[in-house]
Amino acid sequence: MLGLEAACALASQGADMTVVHVDSHVLNRQLDMPAAHLLQAELFSRSVKLEVLANTECITVNDQHEVNGLLLKDGRTLPADFIVMAVGVIPNTTLAQQSGLEVNRGILVDNFMHTSCPHVYAIGECIELDGELFGMVAPVNQQVDTLVSVLKESSVSSSRRLSSDSRITEYKNHWRPFISKPLSLKLKVSGIAAFSAGQIAFDDIEMAQIERVVYQQTSLDHYLCLYIKASKLIGTVLYGDVSESGFYSQLITDGSDISSIKEDLIFGEAYCDVEKIEAAEPESAVPSDAHLIGEAS
Repeated sequence: MLGLEAACALASQGADMTVVHVDSHVLNRQLDMPAAHLLQAELFSRSVKLEVLANTECITVNDQHEVNGLLLKDGRTLPADFIVMAVGVIPNTTLAQQSGLEVNRGILVDNFMHTSCPHVYAIGECIELDGELFGMVAPVNQQVDTLVSVLKESSVSSSRRLSSDSRITEYKNHWRPFISKPLSLKLKVSGIAAFSAGQIAFDDIEMAQIERVVYQQTSLDHYLCLYIKASKLIGTVLYGDVSESGFYSQLITDGSDISSIKEDLIFGEAYCDVEKIEAAEPESAVPSDAHLIGEAS
């Protein structure tokens, strides 16, 4: 997203911009293909060119060691006066690894911020929980709250690292577990609005169990897609009109049974009898990542 923000900002100042992306469409983790195509069309209209399914070989320079291009692995060279790279967050685990902590992509922790070493805790961009990394402020703030609740228990000892379900059950009333919740991310580009929440990518086996409900108004570039599984909304993508994003995101977060409102769900909250919705028990509701990618001006 930072790369798109930078490209749009520079293009608005008259720069000739090209976005190089390794996947088949931009924001492939946040948008499905139809929504991405609408976004890409908007980018083209703003003079931002795209190179998708493109892998970079190296940055080329002239005799004065000034940047003059980007060499792709297919042999093409894109002329360039400057290059902006958006590569995300990569945890620095060197110190943790040297100290004997268990690491993978990040420092491995449980839902109470315990590392593999007694009395050693970790929070923030350096940690990994259930295969997920955290590069935003909101989840780190939640991790701080969890760690404070743990440290307040003066009886914490090396034997009390929560590595089993029984331990979690024993202390859950005293310690506040960290659970990854929906995040809101804004693409700071005026006039572009998109939203995604939950799971929107599936393999062939998973897709056979998914019901996909789509509403699209091509004249306005409005697109809405709901992904439903076992009477629950598990994912959604909105482009153009994101006014119902909060409603859909809450249904996903709560793990609500939407059987009673399923037929009207695509039309938004005003058409649904929300009093009939049954939220799942907190223990069974698994929050999913949500991304507010754009905001209409």
